Amino acid sequence: MTDLEILCKKIDQLIAQLGGYWSKEWLIEPVIEELGELSKELQIDAGLHPGKTTNKGKLEEEFGDLLFAVIALGRGLEINIESSLLKSINKYQNRK
Repeated sequence: MTDLEILCKKIDQLIAQLGGYWSKEWLIEPVIEELGELSKELQIDAGLHPGKTTNKGKLEEEFGDLLFAVIALGRGLEINIESSLLKSINKYQNRK
């Protein structure tokens, strides 16, 4: 089992403890929410929100939340995360 597969199983277990995956039409909502939170931190980091500060730890936290939500989306849609990611990597490599 790869590290990614182990992480996916951990996410599955946590989601199961929380009551299971949402219905498919709602799985995108946490991704949108977490993307917005990461976007806000990036804007703060770029100085677009005067008086507010962020740090690498906060950016990593929000990035991790987004990854969690994206993986949960894929798992809820019964998509093989590793296979999907490898296909995307190959697609980008072939664009050279």
